[in-house]
Amino acid sequence: MRVLVVLNHLELGGCQLNAFDFALATRERGHDVVVFGPVWDDHPGPIAEMVRSAGLPLVLAHHPDIIPGFIPGFIPVRRVLARALCQTVATERIQLVHAYEAPMTLDSFYGPHLRFGVPLVSTLYGIDMQWWLPRYPALIVGTREFADLAAPLRTQPPVVIEPPVNTDADDPALVDGAEFRRAHGLGDHIVIGVVSRLDPTLKADGINHAIAAIHYLDDPRIRLVVTGHGPSADALSASAEQVNSALGRRAVVMTGPLADPRSAYAAADIALGMGGSALRALAFGKPLIVLGGQGFAKPFLPSTAGEFLFSGFYGIGSGDLDPRSLAAHIRQLVDGPEMRSQLGAFGRQLVLDRFSLKVASAKLEDVYTTAVTQTYPRRQRLREAVRVAAYREGSNRIPESVKAWLGPRTLRFT
Repeated sequence: MRVLVVLNHLELGGCQLNAFDFALATRERGHDVVVFGPVWDDHPGPIAEMVRSAGLPLVLAHHPDIIPGFIPGFIPVRRVLARALCQTVATERIQLVHAYEAPMTLDSFYGPHLRFGVPLVSTLYGIDMQWWLPRYPALIVGTREFADLAAPLRTQPPVVIEPPVNTDADDPALVDGAEFRRAHGLGDHIVIGVVSRLDPTLKADGINHAIAAIHYLDDPRIRLVVTGHGPSADALSASAEQVNSALGRRAVVMTGPLADPRSAYAAADIALGMGGSALRALAFGKPLIVLGGQGFAKPFLPSTAGEFLFSGFYGIGSGDLDPRSLAAHIRQLVDGPEMRSQLGAFGRQLVLDRFSLKVASAKLEDVYTTAVTQTYPRRQRLREAVRVAAYREGSNRIPESVKAWLGPRTLRFT
């Protein structure tokens, strides 16, 4: 089978790393895999280098090639990559397109699926459900809650494949964090580690909340270390500098991005995170506090594990941004080395048992095998294309306050 993996961008992020791991695993299962990604500026991004280093074919759609306007002769849509996707599918003789995230699902649908009828698989690993997305292509989601909520919008049930962890690589026995600690002057401080794309949409709220908690704690034993880059980097760095200035010491350390962040995970004593980053922290045997939006923060414990396994490693709080609750969770772990050890072992074993890349890639191969055997008559494709365009336009006219009311607490309909 020849599979085209379509990414929304090539910067470091949980979804992109998941897609990369799945692409490698799919190749190891005997399939031909090509990776496609847009380049929005002069630099493709770290994921591009990882793909090339792994020997996977990479197709880049540079900014001048990204066309605005219309699918020829049909429906006006947002700025799309449909033409580049069609060309890639034809040139590479692609049999199946696997698009990650809603924007590339839309482009892949209006491009090679609508034009050629190439089977399409979509993965949504966020907390937003675009209810206007095409209904019949196979949909992969990361949690049972998301699947249950999305099912009424689909013509076939969504498939749950939890974000995988490459436990062969993310192994505390293989990675030493000592050099990372030396490089950033961390000494023997207790390191509270955050590894994340610094994105305003999902991540910045939780990281700002963590910075505020470190300010509130005012504990010289602690260093909050944030590793990553993204659109919110400057704003978060400014917040970190304000706290450092107020406390008179380097309490918050912004390291910038790492192409391979495993040393940052290994160097941490306690992890704060969400999504795939939270799972990688557990794989490294770190006690974890899960962050989210609107003040959400909750420790990952045997008593809370079921909630996260159902809903995902993220949450939406009440809007109360008082840092004292998160600070109390941090203080409990800082003051409890035995608790840290026990929770680290619990988390590592859970990841080994449930989130193995080997198990997840076998399930993904089953989805591919089913999808590639299905046919989609042109009339069906056109009818669905009209529906998507109409519903998407209607969605754009619904006020955000109404969408928030319609959507459940941990799943937003957009």
